[in-house]
Amino acid sequence: MSFFVSHYPARPKTPWKLEIRAATAGRRVRKFYAAEAEAFSEGRRLCEQIKAKGADSLKTPEGMAVERAVRMFNSQFQDYSKSHSEKVEKVTRWIARDFKGPLESVTPVRCLEWFRSIAGSSTSRATVFRYARLFFNWCVKVDMLAKSPWRPVVCPQSTPKRNILSAAEMKTLLAEEMSGHLMASILLGGFAGLRTVEIQRLQWQDVSRGQIYIGPEVAKQKKKGNRERLVDMTEPLKKRMKIFAGKRGPLIPVTEAEFYKERRALVKRLRNSGKLDWKTFPENSLRHSFATYHLGKSGNPGTTAYQMGTSIQLVVSTYAVPARRSDWRGWWRI
Repeated sequence: MSFFVSHYPARPKTPWKLEIRAATAGRRVRKFYAAEAEAFSEGRRLCEQIKAKGADSLKTPEGMAVERAVRMFNSQFQDYSKSHSEKVEKVTRWIARDFKGPLESVTPVRCLEWFRSIAGSSTSRATVFRYARLFFNWCVKVDMLAKSPWRPVVCPQSTPKRNILSAAEMKTLLAEEMSGHLMASILLGGFAGLRTVEIQRLQWQDVSRGQIYIGPEVAKQKKKGNRERLVDMTEPLKKRMKIFAGKRGPLIPVTEAEFYKERRALVKRLRNSGKLDWKTFPENSLRHSFATYHLGKSGNPGTTAYQMGTSIQLVVSTYAVPARRSDWRGWWRI
């Protein structure tokens, strides 16, 4: 009983093809591997399985374990953004935990039942859906599976939160005592629309009197197609340029955990003093507020999308209605 391993350059990520002829297995078996040694090892294992159990045993759920497939899949995201990598790792960790055994034993019914058990908002469940689908589609792409068992699962309609601060809330927030880097993060989020992850990668010298430079390493969202942009210095920022003047090095000089601990302490002080009734810092509120008030003032979703580093479609679908109803004049007078 024999098999054949050959180089298959058309698949750069899995360039080693294992083939067992139909005369041996009852049907032609073709699988692809990243390493030649892995292809030979699997060839010997499958031939021994056919010899011991017959060719029909290949139709039973044996082969690559889900846990091992998850490890191979996750290794591809080391150079992607931290946020993307963390979401991949979290969702696939759940998959490896809940789908024991070989990949071929994962059925569409199991996928449906598993997704129904995922709790959370429609937005968080939509995120789980996308990353689970990405994993199973990748398994098909590298010939670990013939078809994705995720096919019948339907993505829930995402309803993103639009926590928008009022001008009065922003004034109260800015009046509180805090570190220079925390103040800078609030200003850049609310009056420039920067993502928190972008602010954490920013250097003080990237913020100048005229414009804020978001370079490729700051705006990095994925391995390919990194974008850069110049964000306008809006009036509320121009009024507070002394906060940014003459400083160099990382704008956020503390760890991510320390940054969020400091922000939680700020919210607690505001709540205990009766100035704001927040339990936590409203999720994505600074960026949502910028988008709403910027679109309200400009009336141009393309301009707002460029400033934020996002798509025009997202700006229109998420912020068009709130922008029309907003007191954008009050926000930009802060």
